[in-house]
Amino acid sequence: MVYRLNQQGNSRLGLAISRKYGNAVARNRLKRQLREVFRKSQLTADIDVLVIPCVSASKMKNPAHDFSEALASIQLQM
Repeated sequence: MVYRLNQQGNSRLGLAISRKYGNAVARNRLKRQLREVFRKSQLTADIDVLVIPCVSASKMKNPAHDFSEALASIQLQM
């Protein structure tokens, strides 16, 4: 995951999930979960977040929970 401050006035999320992650169902499920976590997050800073999960992330039990924790740590750093 990479993040950077932006000057757009809002936070944006970018997802780059390759076919190595899994089949289309698994990739789309992950995208939906991450978008929902990002939408519900209370980010006060205007940042761009790019998520590029590795293949080992497909074996994680709850990647959305890990993403929400990562967003919380970003919020603390800002």
